[in-house]
Amino acid sequence: MKRIIFSCFACCVAMMAMADNREQLWQSFLTPPDSIRVGCYYYWVNERVDPKGVKADLQWMKDNGITLAFLATDIRNRTTNDNPWEGQTFGKNKFRSRLWWKNLRTALKTAGQLGIEMGLFNCPGWSQSGGPWVKPDEAMRNWTPHGGIETCKTKEGTDVMCSPCSPEAQGLEVDKLSKTHVKKHFEAFIGEILRHIPPKERPTLTTVVVDSWERGKQNYTDSIFVKFRQRYGYELDYASEACRKDLDRLIADLVASEYMGGLTEKAHQYGLRTWCEPYAHSPFPANSISYGSAADEVAAEFWVDDKKFRQKEVDAALGAARRSGKNRVWAESFTDGWPEWAADDWSFNKLKPIADRYFHAGINATILHVMISQPGDDSEPPVRPWFGTWFDRRSKNAKELKPLVRYLRRCNFMLQLGKPLGGATDQRVTPDGTIIRFTDESLFEVTFPDGHQESWNPAQDL
Repeated sequence: MKRIIFSCFACCVAMMAMADNREQLWQSFLTPPDSIRVGCYYYWVNERVDPKGVKADLQWMKDNGITLAFLATDIRNRTTNDNPWEGQTFGKNKFRSRLWWKNLRTALKTAGQLGIEMGLFNCPGWSQSGGPWVKPDEAMRNWTPHGGIETCKTKEGTDVMCSPCSPEAQGLEVDKLSKTHVKKHFEAFIGEILRHIPPKERPTLTTVVVDSWERGKQNYTDSIFVKFRQRYGYELDYASEACRKDLDRLIADLVASEYMGGLTEKAHQYGLRTWCEPYAHSPFPANSISYGSAADEVAAEFWVDDKKFRQKEVDAALGAARRSGKNRVWAESFTDGWPEWAADDWSFNKLKPIADRYFHAGINATILHVMISQPGDDSEPPVRPWFGTWFDRRSKNAKELKPLVRYLRRCNFMLQLGKPLGGATDQRVTPDGTIIRFTDESLFEVTFPDGHQESWNPAQDL
């Protein structure tokens, strides 16, 4: 009799524990923990930034559930590719002026007060890693057919520079094959900020951001001949077709180890981490998997009006994450661009199915593109660039942001639990054996260890 009573008691305890686990998971699904952060790219455009506006921007984020912001300090708008300076007007927030430093200090301090985690793009503009401090012999360079060395050029013939950014902030792109030059660049921008603004005024600054690769290729660095000989045991001859594949492999490895690895090493020295997008909008000289593995966090990107599914970019981020043991696979989400696309016409119903498609593909963490800083005086015209889905406080669909963020947080929470089930991109298994599947109907099918199954709707009661 005692055995029967004990057995029944143990069964009841197990059932109660399972019920508690179910209820705890359900409540966390409805209101995910603070560790699940939906973020945004936060752009300062054409120097039209002021402290009152910065405070209002960050309060707007907080009020709508955005608790992570990646700040790009010196974005330049443009109206055409042919003449990107035509029709541009700039405000008073000149690069590294007293107002610039005041705005940056205000942003970092206010974010700390609001509990918003912050990241900084690693250079002015958004791509890639450069600035006025980069000297020609520290820049991206190529070995020419005539045996000379020159700074890498764009198709239009000008030097490759960080872009798109305001005139005072623009400079040469740093050599991506030299950890020495990369670390010097880091110190000149991020390091200077960290020295200028004390830790108590930037308590939630955690991340250094490296956006998608848009700066083309290089084939030369100071020690390229020595490194080539050490690796392959013979001399590099740029004119020899037989060297081409070995040189390409060497360059790919150096971009990962010297560039991304160098940025990550420097970030770690300051207690920060790196976040990168391991793919390219232009020819990419690296291997996406090794390149992304050298960063602490990896991301893909998806667009609103793109007709093709960006499988290649998702695979790059997903592959890098799985190779290096990262659980989160971010996406720069809902990018838009050029005048015919960049408009204030978004809605929850328009964006939800786009996000769902990428959740199925393996994305489980969200950065919104884009939050544009707006003037503190709301009577001034809003700042409207040529790119982005506009999620800022001047958006005509501003009321749609909070339910969108709540939906994304719920999906991110469920898709970050446990680990992938059998290599699947949209199924997870938790340590206690609970299986979570994101269905074709955009529901979460939760199967508990006892076989009990429930369907949870992340769009419920938003």
